[in-house]
Amino acid sequence: MPAVGLRIALAMMGFLLLAPFAAGADDAVLTAEQRQAEIDKLNWISAAGHYELTQSHSHIDLPEGYYLLLGADAARYDALSSGVDASNTEAIVFNNADHSTVYFVFFDKGFVTDDDWAEVDADGFLKQMQELELKRNSDRVRQGVDYLLVDGWKETPRFDSATHTAYWAITLNNAMKSWINANAVRLARNGYHYVIWVGDESSFSGSSNSLATVMGLHDYDDGYRYADHAEGDKLAGIGIGALTASILGVTFGGGFLAGALGGILFYGKKILVVVALIGAGFVAWKARARRKAAAQLPPSAPPPPPATS
Repeated sequence: MPAVGLRIALAMMGFLLLAPFAAGADDAVLTAEQRQAEIDKLNWISAAGHYELTQSHSHIDLPEGYYLLLGADAARYDALSSGVDASNTEAIVFNNADHSTVYFVFFDKGFVTDDDWAEVDADGFLKQMQELELKRNSDRVRQGVDYLLVDGWKETPRFDSATHTAYWAITLNNAMKSWINANAVRLARNGYHYVIWVGDESSFSGSSNSLATVMGLHDYDDGYRYADHAEGDKLAGIGIGALTASILGVTFGGGFLAGALGGILFYGKKILVVVALIGAGFVAWKARARRKAAAQLPPSAPPPPPATS
């Protein structure tokens, strides 16, 4: 199964820009104003503290300077932003400084082994992705959709054995702009988180500094960490290398079509070419919240900080 993010990025952008926004199967078609009103209703957490992610038996220790959506609120925001089912999205972390966003999407597919990472071929993966997009571009042109090119690795795939987390980042471009697709996969005892970094290219400082910074806020609870795996646990039947290949939509090992597992093990859905649109909901909510706070402040209170753009 090809990587969804690379296949429909421009079609998704056209849909968001030119059509009323459909927030999901249970929603009527929403205008931009209605969509923002729905975003305003969500429970935006800004207080630093310890927050549980119940689906995955994990937690996030939120510091000052970040906002957080959890559970149904995270899934709702994701559906409103992407227009697809987001029931697996259990947390979204917003960086108040640069407005980058990190999505935590959990899949309880069982224990994923970490013994095949040595077989990951970054150069081979990149070549496959570039060739695949070149083939797809002819179809895009016939459909009146702009081309999409994979420039190369911003961060080559790497596996952090201490946290059982794989990281990578790709640079892409079309006729309008270039952007970064940055991802991570963190393994747990009973599944994994597929983590998506969404932000402007200028605010990306490398997976080890940008995406991994937020990953450092997250950990699994005792008994649910990767190291807690025990005989008899449910097995995913796949290794981290093959899973990474599946997410990227490339073949793995001796001709094994990792992409064929995509429908079972993951869905790739954050389309970074529309990052400005996705992030706009958060920025607009924050500006409205500050205006509301200002209206409710007593005369002796200091004014709220100015909204950033």
